[in-house]
Amino acid sequence: MNRRSTGFTLVELLVVIAIIGILVGLLLPAVQAAREAARRMECSNNLKQLGLALHNYHDTFQVFPPGRMSCDGWTGGPCTGKTWMEKPGTSGMVMLLPFMELNNLYDQFGGFQAGGLEPSGGPADWRTPQVDAAMKERPAVFVCPSEIVAPIYNGTATANYVFVHGRRGPGSGTDQVSLKHGNTGVFNYLSTYSMSDITDGTAQTLAFGEVLGADKPESVNRWTLAGRHLDSLRSTENPINTPPGTGPITLTIYGSTLNGAMGSRHPGGSMFTFCDGHVAFISETVNMTIYRAISTRDGGEVVRLP
Repeated sequence: MNRRSTGFTLVELLVVIAIIGILVGLLLPAVQAAREAARRMECSNNLKQLGLALHNYHDTFQVFPPGRMSCDGWTGGPCTGKTWMEKPGTSGMVMLLPFMELNNLYDQFGGFQAGGLEPSGGPADWRTPQVDAAMKERPAVFVCPSEIVAPIYNGTATANYVFVHGRRGPGSGTDQVSLKHGNTGVFNYLSTYSMSDITDGTAQTLAFGEVLGADKPESVNRWTLAGRHLDSLRSTENPINTPPGTGPITLTIYGSTLNGAMGSRHPGGSMFTFCDGHVAFISETVNMTIYRAISTRDGGEVVRLP
């Protein structure tokens, strides 16, 4: 009698492996898309928390915090009589900590005068061991899970979110007055603005955006610091998702080529918080005239986002 084999032939085994491979190949993009959707939702929630903190700060002080809580070389205008205010370049993000239930972290910075304009302890020896420890903290609300970067850069914690400084970027060169102190957005060096100053409408004016490469010299972003084109302040002069160190408009300073652009790892665009608190995804192909218009607080533009 003939005996029939009950095992698999090599051909059959290869066919099964090929089918499994095809199924995995079909499912993997769907799994990755689901993961990115979850990461994008978490990122959106972070930006909503920042928007809520911004409004609570405004309710308390009747103004929004400055983008940077000090001057930088200019002694006129709002910096008159504040020659010591060159350093430290503390970011206005620090002032939002108490409004996100991060009071203990805020207290490590030593306290600020009402309105958050000047450190109450003055400029001397400002980076104490206590402040140094605070600057190494990285609250989850400042971190987008889609953009994986080193948590520390040169001894200070990185972050993925920034204030929108305005439409003036690296193309403005080194003009410290119009760029640092007089940019078109709601967040400048030292100066503060209220709801009534946003005559373009809070629902059409950007407050926060995302950034790429927060641990790279050409795009470093540390939430406790603020400076033009880098830490905590970015512009709309270059398109969304312009790769760090490149772009149609750049400026080489601090030994790096900067573009001041905003962007994210979310496919096709980036998330933003508007001054009324709502969060929206803006495509990287957005019309540049519109994109720049929504970064002005009182430009008088009539815009409609697609």
